[in-house]
Amino acid sequence: MSVRTPSEDLIADGRALESAGFHLRVFVEDGFDDIVIYGYPVPAGYTKSETDLLLRLPPSYRAGRPDMFWTDLDLLLATGQVPEQAQTTERIDGIDWRRFSWHPSSWNPATDNLFTYLAFVDSRLSKRR
Repeated sequence: MSVRTPSEDLIADGRALESAGFHLRVFVEDGFDDIVIYGYPVPAGYTKSETDLLLRLPPSYRAGRPDMFWTDLDLLLATGQVPEQAQTTERIDGIDWRRFSWHPSSWNPATDNLFTYLAFVDSRLSKRR
């Protein structure tokens, strides 16, 4: 039995993120190619200034686009409330995560990558809802 490894595109994007100063881990679990970005900066309006950020990608990434993202369970709005569309928690890789059920409206595998997806994550977090 062979062990599946993350997609070449994810490995390349992970290296680019590391070159940009991010600390991360790439792994495969439950049929997804996963990447955790440690200490990801969070905009003002939350209870923390940074969080671990989990992205679960289809094995066909970049042809298959990212969908949703996960943060530390204790990332809340500054008011102490759970953000809209982030009510669900999931255990992944032995850790409880807060799932943000936000979905990008467009994705072009020829031009989009993890940097453009992180811009989407930043945009959604900046809405503070």
